[in-house]
This record gives sequence, structure tokens and C-alpha cells, in this order.
Amino acid sequence: MTEIVDAIEIFKNNKIISTNLINRTFEYFNKFRDKYFIVKPSLPILYFGDIDAYFGSQRKIVTVGKNPSDNEFRLSKSDKYSFCRFPEWDEERGNLFQTLNSYFEQKPLKQWFSSFEPILNGLNSSFYKNGQYKNIAIHTDICSPLATNPTWSKLAREEQELLFKDGFALWKSLIEELQPDIILISVPYKLFKQVVQTESSAILAFDKRKNGKPRWKNYTVFQHAWKINDTKEAIVVYGQAANKPFDTISDEQKRQIGGKINYA
Repeated sequence: MTEIVDAIEIFKNNKIISTNLINRTFEYFNKFRDKYFIVKPSLPILYFGDIDAYFGSQRKIVTVGKNPSDNEFRLSKSDKYSFCRFPEWDEERGNLFQTLNSYFEQKPLKQWFSSFEPILNGLNSSFYKNGQYKNIAIHTDICSPLATNPTWSKLAREEQELLFKDGFALWKSLIEELQPDIILISVPYKLFKQVVQTESSAILAFDKRKNGKPRWKNYTVFQHAWKINDTKEAIVVYGQAANKPFDTISDEQKRQIGGKINYA
């Protein structure tokens, strides 16, 4: 079992992610880690990305999915699960902050994160610290910080509900600490409406698929104003998910979304 006290020792001088939230994250992980549907070995992925660079960005942007992929713990589907993408992880030390901060500098699951990247680029932002963009984004997961096998959509309803109750509470606490200006979210619409219930406005509608063929129904991107707490309101931009976030539109269309948010 990962020892919470170790994590508290490491995080006690960190003013960015609270020790309380890290404590709760490890408690959650330890509560469910032995369930058959939790990837083994694994660690709780509270977020992906460089928190320090995120807080140093002029525009703070957070992307949102459902829960981490089991492919975060293998390089190919034929591999056994391991910490291959998290080489700095030390379970005894519980060095979660160090491990997650360096994720995009190690072996990130680029194929999946590339779905968000063009939108981020349109916002002069990126997951990667390559010096090309001014802002560094953070990725989060709204349902749970734990990777599952089977994937979230194939879990039984009771298993989803078991993970979601406290998993969503962790995500909401994280968002309150991150205080983002913009949230990009691409999850099933029913799940989205559980969280964001404000009125929306359409900012873009695409009548062509990413292969250039006409759509029978426009792909519409919606914007919401969402109150994080009493002092902070974020722009929430939603687009329907497929296998990956915003997956049925082209990279150029995604860059248009980023450009449109700039002037919203």
C-alpha cells in the first residue's frame, strides 16, 4: 500500500496542490486498487502535466476526459502492465507530484493527447514544453484518477458508480485548486450534463467530417460559463467525444476552435 504519510512529507512545502487533496487521492487509490478492474500495477493519476509551468502560464487551460487509459501502463497492447510511462515513480516515497509533472517529458500516450493538442495550439498553448507556445495545459479526468480494464464505458454501472462518487469529488477539488480560465471537455453528453448545467451558446458548427465528406448533422461546439467557486468563473468548451476527444473533426477544424475561444 502506498503510504499517505510519505506523500504528505513530500508535499508539505508545496503550495500548489494541497496536502489534503494528495492525501485523499492516495486514500481513494488504496480503497480500490485491489478491485479486479483496476490496472495492476498502477498509480493514481490526479492530472497529467507540469503544474509549475501551468501556474506560470498567462492563460490557464485544463482538458478533461473520463479516466486514464490502461495504455498509460504499457507501450503496446501486447505488453504487460508496468510503470513504463512513469519511470520516476517510487511507490515507497509516493512521489506523485514529481512523477505526474514530468509525464509529457517521458513517454506520453501521444496518439490520444494529440486529439486535444490542435485546439490548445489555437490558444497558444500545449501539453509540451517545447518553447513554441506560451501556455502549458494540464489534463484531468472527471470520473476517476484510476486506470481500468475493461475501459470505463465497458464497466458495469455499479462499478462506474463506485468509482465516480469520490472520483468526481477529487476532480472538483482539483479544479478548485487549479482555477482554470478555460476548460476543454470532450466526454459523452450525458456525463457532461451531470456536471455543467448552465446555458450554452454555439461557437462553431462544422458541416464536414475530418475526411472532408459532408455530415448528416453538424458537429457543434458549445461554450458555457461555469462557476468554479464564489470568486472564479471558467469558460467551458464542449465537443462530443468519439474514440478520442473531438475525434470526428480535423486538426484544422480543432485549431479553429482554439482561435474562436480567443475572441469569445
